[in-house]
Amino acid sequence: MQEVRLTLKKRAFPSQGRVRLNIAHLPEIGILEGDHVDLVNETNGKTVTTSVIADTMVREGQVRVSDEDLKTLGLNDEDEVLVRKTPPLGEKIKKAAADANKSLSKSAKELDGVAKKTADGMKAGAAKATETVKKETKKASDKIGKAAAKTANTVKKTVKKAKGSKDDL
Repeated sequence: MQEVRLTLKKRAFPSQGRVRLNIAHLPEIGILEGDHVDLVNETNGKTVTTSVIADTMVREGQVRVSDEDLKTLGLNDEDEVLVRKTPPLGEKIKKAAADANKSLSKSAKELDGVAKKTADGMKAGAAKATETVKKETKKASDKIGKAAAKTANTVKKTVKKAKGSKDDL
């Protein structure tokens, strides 16, 4: 895509969305009068799409722009701007779709990584919890077994005492 860097000049009469270029620049950019160009602030990435008016009264190397468009771009009178032919709508849509797909794929990969990390963390936590439950269950089981054995011995002793030495049950 052809493009050219030009110096911005504020228009005397406001006409937002339209720029005036010297007719000599039209072939450089590959446009005709009435076509659209994108004015690009290369520093901040802001872009304004405008219609072109060919004007032999505009000096070569300059582009006449409204004050509103200067503000939108974040540029001032006498700053440089990149001027390029606005791609057809179909190309813009394809590019936007490709950019969205790329961004979506990147985000999906990041999300997948986070999900795997979380799952691994949950597995490790579950394994640790399982081991803790096993240990605590064994301790409780041992305590219950000891308490049951102690209770059984106490019952036996109590039964022996109650029975006496001569009585058989």
